[in-house]
Amino acid sequence: MDRKAKQSAPQSFPEIEESALIFNAEQGKVYHFTKRSIEVIRLANPYPAAYRKSFETNNWQCYIPSKPFPFLFNKPYINNLSSAIYPIRKNAQNKESVYKKMVAYVGEDKIALLNLFSDRFWFIYCLLVREGNYAVELMNTNPALGYLLSAPAVFHPLKSKKYWQAVNKLVKMKRKDILGYFGFPACETMVKTFAKIKPELCSVDLLVLFRTALQNYPAILRQLSFWEVLNSISLYIYCNGLGEILNHNLIADISTRENEEKKEIIRWIEDICRILDILKAYKMNVPKQELLTMNDLNAIHDKLLEEMLQIRDVIKNHFPEPPLPDIKCNTLWIEHIQNSAELYIEGSEMHHCIYSYTSNIQQGKCYVAKMLYPERLTIMYKETPKEGLKLIETHGKCNSKAASESIDLIELWLKGYFIAHPEPEQPVALTSIEKL
Repeated sequence: MDRKAKQSAPQSFPEIEESALIFNAEQGKVYHFTKRSIEVIRLANPYPAAYRKSFETNNWQCYIPSKPFPFLFNKPYINNLSSAIYPIRKNAQNKESVYKKMVAYVGEDKIALLNLFSDRFWFIYCLLVREGNYAVELMNTNPALGYLLSAPAVFHPLKSKKYWQAVNKLVKMKRKDILGYFGFPACETMVKTFAKIKPELCSVDLLVLFRTALQNYPAILRQLSFWEVLNSISLYIYCNGLGEILNHNLIADISTRENEEKKEIIRWIEDICRILDILKAYKMNVPKQELLTMNDLNAIHDKLLEEMLQIRDVIKNHFPEPPLPDIKCNTLWIEHIQNSAELYIEGSEMHHCIYSYTSNIQQGKCYVAKMLYPERLTIMYKETPKEGLKLIETHGKCNSKAASESIDLIELWLKGYFIAHPEPEQPVALTSIEKL
């Protein structure tokens, strides 16, 4: 630590030389010391809590752990436990010792329930500890409903101290009444449907989407009641109002496909959802029909696309200024699409549904450009706070895949390589490019 840092450091918080991990079984507290901070998690009495004290501020602050159990650190790698390097082996053994003590303190049954979910580990843990057997029994029989109880702030903006007071009352109520409190249909069918949702699928976004879908399409509750287990595909389809279009057997067929094929099918379904929203906004009548096979899914996708491309009412809307300049050189030729008129033309020329993204582009959620060289592609990318400009997807005519060399060039363009290494512009080449 340099001299200035030492002078400005609070005297009551001396910097320690080594990091340390300690579990106090009597207090039920885990301590994690580093050179610049102390983190403490109280696992039980009087209730779970997490605190952090930094070297810079010297003040204790509450925080929400984002890691799964054991919250403050990662479980040691098995290979590290027998490593030939003493410091690595010693650190791993200490972690394993602390982890085992924490599991013994909390209970293996609660840890097993926590590991079923993909997020909100800390909130679910707090629910299990605060509400005891009520919460454990609920998590074992209806995990999605238990997950819902761990997220009261999302559905009811109460004052922070009242969240767990409300949960304490709710967990002892009938399950249909719990669902009614959170805005779901208060009936036994809804309780049974919730019980079919796998724990690993649970997310706040999914439950919000589910609740909104039930409000807009009440009939989907009956449709979902015929499923023995609800997976991400079936929930996504029904929550987007496509349960009346896609046959039950087709949805089951999609659920059994390989992951890569599932992603492609989901993309088609997302296109259909966006196109249907656009057609409804323009009061266009879309005949209802049941899709029985994958061929039917392709056919309705193309048919809706043709109907959407006939809409020209908003083709003069301009898009936000893109964060990256066009590139026109003998290595790469990319031009941004500036307005919905150009987007319409791009969709017509390339025979895909890029026009259905009009609203997203107008809101600045993504940007679209067309590549003229080395191959003809449509490019969509977005701006992220951590990764900068990130490619979302790129397709050729009729959604054909782009060559790997073209994707590499696009990635370089997004990283600003061609701005730092400019090449001479050659407008003469455009004539031959446009013929591609």
